[in-house]
Amino acid sequence: MDSPSLRQNPATLWRKSRTFASAHKVWTFVILMLAVYGGYRAYAAATAKPAETRYVTTTVATGTVVATLTETGQVSASQQLTLSPQASGQVVGVYVTPGEYVYAGQVVAQLDDTTAAQALQNAKLALETAQLTYEQDTATSTLQLNLVNAQSAATNAQIALTKAHDDAYTSIAGIYTDLSTIVTGLDNALHDSNVTSRPNQENIDAYTNLVSSHDDSINVYANSAQTAYTAAYTAYQNAVASYQATNDNISNADLQTLAQNTYNAVQTVAQAVRAAHDFFNRVSSDYTLYNLGTSSELNTLLANTNTYTTTVSTDLANALSATSNIVSAEQTLAQAQNALQVQRGGANTLTVKQAELSLKQAQQTVTTAEQTLANYTITAPFAGTIANVGVQKYDQASPSTQVATLVTSKETADITVNEVDASKLEVGQKATLTFDALPNLTIVGTVASINEVGTVTQGVVSYSATIAFNTDNPQVKPGMSVTANIITGIQTGLVVPASAVKTNGNTSYVQVFSPPLAGSESATGAPSATAPQDVQVVTGLSDNTQTIIASGLSAGAQVVTRTVASTPSTGTTASAPAFGGGRPGAFRVLGG
Repeated sequence: MDSPSLRQNPATLWRKSRTFASAHKVWTFVILMLAVYGGYRAYAAATAKPAETRYVTTTVATGTVVATLTETGQVSASQQLTLSPQASGQVVGVYVTPGEYVYAGQVVAQLDDTTAAQALQNAKLALETAQLTYEQDTATSTLQLNLVNAQSAATNAQIALTKAHDDAYTSIAGIYTDLSTIVTGLDNALHDSNVTSRPNQENIDAYTNLVSSHDDSINVYANSAQTAYTAAYTAYQNAVASYQATNDNISNADLQTLAQNTYNAVQTVAQAVRAAHDFFNRVSSDYTLYNLGTSSELNTLLANTNTYTTTVSTDLANALSATSNIVSAEQTLAQAQNALQVQRGGANTLTVKQAELSLKQAQQTVTTAEQTLANYTITAPFAGTIANVGVQKYDQASPSTQVATLVTSKETADITVNEVDASKLEVGQKATLTFDALPNLTIVGTVASINEVGTVTQGVVSYSATIAFNTDNPQVKPGMSVTANIITGIQTGLVVPASAVKTNGNTSYVQVFSPPLAGSESATGAPSATAPQDVQVVTGLSDNTQTIIASGLSAGAQVVTRTVASTPSTGTTASAPAFGGGRPGAFRVLGG
């Protein structure tokens, strides 16, 4: 039986709802809002667009990257600087004495630099070789010579292909002459009536009957010879019909097909020759074994089948050569034509890029060797007086050796760097110095010394370094806090945002759209149905914002800096940085 509440008519329910709403306005409002929000969410989910990936890109262009280190320290209260070498070796000269005044750049001591000098000489020779290679690869005369050579190679390859074609057709014609002789000879050997004692029987039957009473297995040999001959005759007739339908103007593709059909026919005939020879050889063995006498006709048939065996072996090799020679000549011609096309377009881009990269690497090697050689010479970074000398000639010295102490009026700043930053510091690097107490003052300085012996504090290794002020300023007082921005490298080349460079193990790569993706160089990027290509690159200097691309890209390439993934329900975006990920392992090279 239905409950009273379920039997209420709509009018009654409406009246009670109005009464509830009037008495509970807040709850009614909350319920209505929840209903509206739930409906909106359901509608949004039903009508949401599928998620899409948008790509933000930039165009590769030439620029300069300046790498710096920012370190803090204090203005030194001491006017003494310990001079130490940046290399290890035997002291071969000490050129100052205590109390002597020295100028900036004056040599204080010298270590044995024989090995470093030889390394520099080798680097210079390698640079000359790289320069010569680059000039040869880009020289007009070389390009012209390469073009002439490429044209000659293409012409010779075409001649070689024509000759391979003619030789193949001639060889095939000779094979069919041989096959005609062999098939006819086999037919005569098996089906003529040459056995003197049985003039009314074919040879195969006569010899089978003569020895079968002594050797039952001769029937197997006879059947095999007859079956093989029948197959050979049919294969020969089909093949020769195909050959006779051609002429020497046949295309290379059709000639290869003809050569393959000829090879198959020769194989079948070769099997028939072998089966016939096995039959006659078995009969000859039975004649000897069972004292059946001698037969000059049998000896002749055996000799003929031996000759056929030699002939079909040669024809098999010729049929194979006919095909392989044409294929090889076609491949050579294709390679020559491709090389000619490259030369007609100018210098081989990849060759030039490789020569250019080798030249840059050789130049960098010389620069590094020069710096290494300079490390064996200890010089005064600024003018002052030598307070004491700590080494003598023939002593062994290292970066921790105190060669001399320099006293000067020049102000310095003492900084402490971690082990990662210390590996990037070198004596002679320029720096800009700012001071907390003097916000409007900037002074240029130079890294004067680096302590090669680290200090460990709570498991953290740090190294001390001294920066000499290039100009003194009376406002700067000992003990003031100083911030040093040290320039560790400057490199000019193709520049991309650091976020564009991804890594997979030891390999670096970027993602490239080719052709460019329209509208993707905006802040919101653009969607693409086609994923970008992974292009392997070699990176150079980076300042954590921009990175030099040493090779792998060309100016004007469009690289992905980040991806933006849209959510299907709200249309909002989430940025995905371009570090790692991607499709590593499938790289392509653009440019050089």
